Amino acid sequence: MKEKKTSGSISTAWWSKTVVAALMMVFTSALSAQDEPVVIVNASDTIRPTKYIADLMEQPPLPFFQGFTLSGDIFGPALYLFADYGSVEAALRLNLKSTYFPIIEAGYGSCKTTDAETNISYSTNAPFFRIGLDWNILKNKLQDNRLFVGTRYGFSSLKFDMSGPNMSDPIWGGSAPFNYKNAGSNSSWLEIVFGTQVKIWSNFHMGWSVRYKHQIKVGQPDYAKPYYIPGYGLTTDTSCWGATYNLIFDLNWGKKKLKQTTNKTEK
Repeated sequence: MKEKKTSGSISTAWWSKTVVAALMMVFTSALSAQDEPVVIVNASDTIRPTKYIADLMEQPPLPFFQGFTLSGDIFGPALYLFADYGSVEAALRLNLKSTYFPIIEAGYGSCKTTDAETNISYSTNAPFFRIGLDWNILKNKLQDNRLFVGTRYGFSSLKFDMSGPNMSDPIWGGSAPFNYKNAGSNSSWLEIVFGTQVKIWSNFHMGWSVRYKHQIKVGQPDYAKPYYIPGYGLTTDTSCWGATYNLIFDLNWGKKKLKQTTNKTEK
C-alpha cells in the first residue's frame, strides 16, 4: 500500500510540474507576442506589418493656402436669348486646406422690357458684387472634384428708367406724365448656395451652382420700385432662385507641394 501511495504522489507531482511549465510557456509567448508587429492583409493580399500603416497615416498636413480659382459664368449671358434680362460675371475664390473657400463675385447686369398689359417700360444697367464662403463637404479633400455648400451677401447700386402711359388724377382730374429717369436704388440680399466643381483637363474645370436668394433691402423712390436688380433677379417676390454654370481655372499649388513633400518623405 505504501508503494502505491508513493507512486501516486510521484505521478501527481509530475503532472503538476508539467501543467505549470505549460502555463509558463503560454504566458511567456503572450508577452513576447506584444513586441512582434501585427500583420494585416491589404487589398492586394500582401501581408505588411503595422508600421506600414503608421507610415501611411503620418502624411504631411495640408498646406493652409492651397491656391485659388478664377471662373466665369456662361448661364447669365445665355439668359439674354430667352428673357429680357441677363448678366455677365466672374469670381475669384481662395482655397484654404481644400475645405474652406472665401469667394468674391462681381458682374454687370442689364434689363430692358415692356409689360404687355400695362405698357410700362423698365430698363437698367448696373454692376453687382457678392462676397461669401463655400465649404467643400466631400470627405476626400485631395481629389480634384468638389461638392460645395455656401453663403453669399450681395449688393447692387443701380439707376433705372421707368416710363408708361400718362397717369390720371382720380381726385382733381387731368393727367400727369409717367416718365422717370435715373431713379436710384441701393439693394442687398442673402444667398444660400449649393454647387459642384468637376475636373475636365489639367487645371480646367466646370461647375454649376443653384442659389436661393432673399431680399434684405430694396431701396426705391416713392413713385417706383425697381423691377429687376442686377445680380439678384426680378423683384416680383421677396425671394427667388438663381443659377450659374461656370468655366473654372483652378491653380492648386498646395496639392502639388504636398505631393513633393510626400515623395521626399518616402525617399
